[in-house]
Amino acid sequence: MTAATPAQPRWPGRSGATRHLLTLAAGAANAFGFLALGGVFTSVVTANSALLGLHLGNAHLAAARLVAVALLGYVAGAAAGGLVAAGRGRLRGAGIRGGLLLEALLLWLVVCGWLGWHMAPHGAARTLLLFLTAVAMGCQNGSVRVTAGGEITTAYLTGLLTSTVTAFATRGRLQARSVGIVASLIAGAAADGAAYRWLRPGAPLVPAVLVTAALAATWLRAPARPAAVPLRL
Repeated sequence: MTAATPAQPRWPGRSGATRHLLTLAAGAANAFGFLALGGVFTSVVTANSALLGLHLGNAHLAAARLVAVALLGYVAGAAAGGLVAAGRGRLRGAGIRGGLLLEALLLWLVVCGWLGWHMAPHGAARTLLLFLTAVAMGCQNGSVRVTAGGEITTAYLTGLLTSTVTAFATRGRLQARSVGIVASLIAGAAADGAAYRWLRPGAPLVPAVLVTAALAATWLRAPARPAAVPLRL
C-alpha cells in the first residue's frame, strides 16, 4: 500500500516572493498609519489593543477613537478577506488572488485620498484613510490565513519570532527563512518611514505598490515541485 506525503498549503505562483512582498507591505502600512494617520498601527492588533486601553485610562478620547477605528477596520477586513479567499457564492475560486486584489484596490484608494487631501488629511478624512488602510491589512491577513493556514503569517510576527528564538535556544537551529520574514517587516517600515520623510507623496504608494507586486507574483510561473515520495507500507 502506498500513500503520498500530504502537501503543505501553497499559494499559486511564486509563494515565497508573495510572502516577502506582503510582509514588506505590512511594515510599510504600519509605518504609514503611525506616522501619517494619528500614531496608530494598521495591523498590529496586540499593540493597538494596548494603546486603546492606555488612551482610555488617560482619558485621551480622541486618540482612543482612532485606535478603535483601526481595530474595527482590521476586523472588517479580516472577515472580508477571508470570505473572498474562501470563494463563497459568486466568488467561488477567488482564492488568495481575490483577497490580494481587494487589498490592492483599498490601498490604491488610500493613495488617491492621500494625494487628494494634499498629504495632510485631518478629522474625518484622516479617520477614513486610517480605516481603509486597516481594512486592507485585515484583508491581507484574513486571505492568507484562509488560503495558506495558520503557520504562514505576513503581518503579526510575535509568534513567528518566538518560535524562531526558542528553536535556536533549545535545539541550536536557526530558522533563516523566519528571520528573513521578520527582517522584511522591519525593512518595509524603514522604507515607508524614509518615504514619509523625504518623498511624502509616496508614503502610501509603498504598501500599494508592494501588494500589487505580490498579486503579480501569484501569476508568475513557480519552479516545478519535486514529486511526492511514496510511503511504502
